[in-house]
This record gives sequence, structure tokens and C-alpha cells, in this order.
Amino acid sequence: MKKTVIALAIAAFAATGAANAATVYNQDGTKVELGGSARIFLGKVGHDFDNANFGKSQRGDLKDDGSRIKVNASHTLDNGLSAFVGYETRFNGTQTNAKGKSIQKQSGSDTSFGGITTNKLFVGFGFENVGKLSFGRQATTADDVLGDGLYYRSGDNNILTTSADKSIKFRSADFEGFSFGADYLFGNADKDATVAKGKIYKNGTGVAAFYNYDFEKNHNIEFAAGYTFDQYLNSNSSATLQKNHNWLLSSHYRLDAFRFAVAYGQRTEKVTGATSNTRGKYIFLESKYDLADVAGIPSTLGLQWERYNEKDYNGQDKGKSIANQYIAMADYKLSKNVVPYVQYTRATEKDNLGQRTSENVYGAGLRVHF
Repeated sequence: MKKTVIALAIAAFAATGAANAATVYNQDGTKVELGGSARIFLGKVGHDFDNANFGKSQRGDLKDDGSRIKVNASHTLDNGLSAFVGYETRFNGTQTNAKGKSIQKQSGSDTSFGGITTNKLFVGFGFENVGKLSFGRQATTADDVLGDGLYYRSGDNNILTTSADKSIKFRSADFEGFSFGADYLFGNADKDATVAKGKIYKNGTGVAAFYNYDFEKNHNIEFAAGYTFDQYLNSNSSATLQKNHNWLLSSHYRLDAFRFAVAYGQRTEKVTGATSNTRGKYIFLESKYDLADVAGIPSTLGLQWERYNEKDYNGQDKGKSIANQYIAMADYKLSKNVVPYVQYTRATEKDNLGQRTSENVYGAGLRVHF
């Protein structure tokens, strides 16, 4: 069986393009699927908002934008029960030799085409017409709430906790358009754990609900709501240092070639000993227009705006910080699995002292799915 799976997997890699996931084994109730995508971006790649270099000048760069390989397997049991496992790898790890030194081909190149890292690894059970229960390193249910649909840096300011290093997750089946999910996230199990500085993740929870309604073909609306809660410990004691409460509401509307999405949420950070809480507000707007239905061109035009403003406290009111990100993009589908695109992003930030910083991010990207 192992030799058969390996041989079929090699064949699937050689014949990419037919589907986003290829079934490489399906026998005796066991099914194995292989898929993934290569994602690159070439241009001025920019810095994240929380990066100390945000707003500083850059050269052009070539960046891996979340390339991945996925393996999913399932086995059918009795009475509508099944078992499954999922694995996803990314390529953004730092490659080192046996002595722990970087093995970049060009010293200091700061490449994002790094070593293989495990992004997801989980196992679970599926219950027919009920839902799925999974355990491990995985996306949270809240990862499906925002539903952003563009490319490089899309949805970067999402306030919900969308991934977990180790968690228990339940996602229900669809009941007449309605579904829901819940998560429990584990943190550091050592009650006496300390770090040199900063904070230690203690635990977290999350819940989400979804509803979709089809008016007719290519005309539908979707609603989603999510809430996540995270707790952090003090770096040198077992006392709870910080609690983060985040909630987000979103809606997606589609009418033939036009799609529109809107989201609004809030974030509250409660720090032990602080006189007040940190409160943030998040706004998201996105529109997409498919030219294939109108002009017969396999291309999509997209616009996105994100805004996050936060009132900072550290024993006293320090003012408000505001971050905005605007994205305009156009893609061209050579096939459903090969999509080049061009994109321009404008990111601006005003800190709590009133200082303004901005970046222009632009370039071309390519995504190849298999």
C-alpha cells in the first residue's frame, strides 16, 4: 500500500493543473488527497504595520507568499463515522546547518524561500450530518469569518485569532444554510514557565456562526459572526497579565459578476494593573468584478480597504493610533489553477503621538495550484 501511495503521489505532482487536490489513493474505505499551491510576489513587498522598518525605503524583492503543500486522508468507519488527518507545510522557516548557522546562498539576503515548516497537523473524527471534531495545529473556526478574497497582504489586519498551535475544534455540518463552530486553544502547560521578557500564552476560546442563502444561481448572500478570547500570563509569574476579547461580523453578497463584502468588529485588551482598557475598531470593505461574464475576459478586478484604529493606554490615555490599507488588483486566469496578477497597495499609519507613516507596495504575483 505504501509503495502504491508514493507512486500515485509522484504521478499527481507530474500532472498538475487538473484540480486543486488530486486523489492519490482510494481503496478499502481509505482516501488520500494531495494538493497545494506555489505563491510568489515580485516587486516592492513592503513591511508589516508592527515592523520597525515600516515606511522605510526598500529595493525590489521576490517573496514567497504562503506557498504550501497539503495532504488530507480519511478512513470510513461504521454508522456514519469517519476518521481523518490533515497536514500542511509552508516554506518560510529559516534553514540552518548542523551548527545552527544560516545556510542562505547569499549572505543576508533575507529570503522568504526558507526551510519547510509545519503549518497544520491535525487528526479528528467526522460524524455524518453532524460535523467534525479535530485536534492539533490548525486554523480556528474564526478563520472563515472575514472571508477576504484578494492576494498579497489581503485581510492583514483581521482582529480575530485565526490559527492555533494546539487546539480542539468542532465545526458543524450545514443545516439549511446554517452552521457553527467552536474552538479551545491550549497554551503553555507549565505553571512555572518564564521567559526573559514579554508574555506567555495561557489559553483561548472561540465561537463562530455562519448562514448563507441562495436567491437563485449566482445570486446569494452570506452572513458570519465570530468571537475569540485569549489569555496571556505574566512572563515571570503564573498570574494572568492580559485578556483579549475580539468580535467580528461580516456579510458577503454576490450578484452574477459582482461581489461585495463588508465587516465590522471590535477588540478589547484588558491588562492587569492598567487604569483603562485598550479598545480597537476594525472596518473591512471589498468588491470584486468578474469580467468573464461581461466581456469574455478571464479576469477579475478587485478593491479592498481595511481600517483599524486603537486607543492605547499604559496607565494613562496616550491618544489614538490608526492604520489603513488600500488594495487594488487585477488578475488573469490562464486556467483555473494558474493565475498571474498585478497589485498596488497603499498602507498608512498614524501612531498615538500623531506621527504619520506610509508605504506603497506594488508588483506582480503568480499562483499555481495543484
